[in-house]
Amino acid sequence: MKKLMNIALVAGVSLLFTACTSSTPVLMKSPSFKLGEKDGCATATGEYRKNSDAFKMDADYKNGWYKGRKNCNPSQAK
Repeated sequence: MKKLMNIALVAGVSLLFTACTSSTPVLMKSPSFKLGEKDGCATATGEYRKNSDAFKMDADYKNGWYKGRKNCNPSQAK
């Protein structure tokens, strides 16, 4: 019985420590995301720039463009 209690205690403590770690992987930005981000930033600061084909066909480019436009928008500056 004591051995079973020890195993349960070790398992419980292990679960506690596991809950404190992050399992989210580090996200890498693809080259098309970076280009979209750069073009979106340029658009937000007054120079309209968008690769229409990439915007329609490439989700990374599109997401980067929106992120760049949002992050570089002077009206949203902190």
